Amino acid sequence: MTQIVHLADRSRWEAQDGARSLGYLSYELIDGDVIDLLHTVVDPAARGRGLGGRLVEEALQYARAEGLHVRPTCPFVPDYLARHPEHADLVEGAEGEGVPTVPIRDQSIRLGQLLKLAGLVPDGAMARMVIENGEVEVDGEVVMRRGTQIRPGQVVTYAGEGVSPVHQP
Repeated sequence: MTQIVHLADRSRWEAQDGARSLGYLSYELIDGDVIDLLHTVVDPAARGRGLGGRLVEEALQYARAEGLHVRPTCPFVPDYLARHPEHADLVEGAEGEGVPTVPIRDQSIRLGQLLKLAGLVPDGAMARMVIENGEVEVDGEVVMRRGTQIRPGQVVTYAGEGVSPVHQP
């Protein structure tokens, strides 16, 4: 039977079948309160058995128990979060702030596109102008490139309003 084991000394959760590793989810702890879920790998022979989801679920349960926020760097994690909205409050930047979310189809969206999609600006010209003028922040830092890729969990702020993309396939 496959077990999910937390190997804290190796910064990963591992799916093990006896002594054999079938996959893992690696992470990094950042500033003591954020766990960055970096990379999910499942042995091709073990795919289709839900191991990736079990690894992510274990990491999310750990984050909740430890009071950590989650940074979903691995592209598999936002997909999992989209199917399990009960964990949305764990995503870095989304906790308790009431930040509105905008569904996106891909793993990321360009900053200018997000501003338009969220209705924060009427068109691409306005998006370009406010970004180049330094009026837009991503996770609290001014960003001046409209092509900057924004991932689920990041919070974009313009004119006192915040928004965060959420991946929905």
